[in-house]
Amino acid sequence: MADKIDRRQVRTKQLLRKALLESIEEKGVGGITVTDITNRADVNRGTFYLHYQDVPDMLEQIKDEVYEQIKGHVTHFNFKELSECAVKDIPYPLSVQIFEQLSIHADFLKVMFGTNGDFSYAYRYKKLLADQFFNKFNFLQPQDEKMLIPRDYLIAYMSSANFGILMHWLESGMKQTPEQMGKIMAQMIYYGPIISSGLIGK
Repeated sequence: MADKIDRRQVRTKQLLRKALLESIEEKGVGGITVTDITNRADVNRGTFYLHYQDVPDMLEQIKDEVYEQIKGHVTHFNFKELSECAVKDIPYPLSVQIFEQLSIHADFLKVMFGTNGDFSYAYRYKKLLADQFFNKFNFLQPQDEKMLIPRDYLIAYMSSANFGILMHWLESGMKQTPEQMGKIMAQMIYYGPIISSGLIGK
């Protein structure tokens, strides 16, 4: 009986989530009411309040849940492992996992990163990448004088470029598989744009 109730609750939250995303696409993040969502999901207001306090609470819960799941993979990024994969011309497993998570939440992320979404949420992911690259480079290369360009410019370039790849994959319909994207990410990070373009050989 408990399992049946749990499945019902999961389905209800899925309906509410779908209704929220449709409302955001139509109206933007601001101005959405509980009635908008419950009418679209065909559930009563009481059911909504069993799960969320209000629309902002619902949105924040989903944003945090999705972010934490993706962050859990990003924080384990390892340049040595990625380099080994790039040299062997194979996907970097952690990147594959990240793209698998992105595909699971693609409907939500495309709406949140879209024109009617939340710019601050997109920035949150870009900052996550920047923080991770900064921490890894500080450990691997603590000496600024040995770097070809200032550290902050390197971090800005890498975080923007990698976030751009994630965005392009989502926006272009995710034509490549997570495995293919894991290989693309390894090649891009390790070889950079000049070698990746074929202008200079590996």
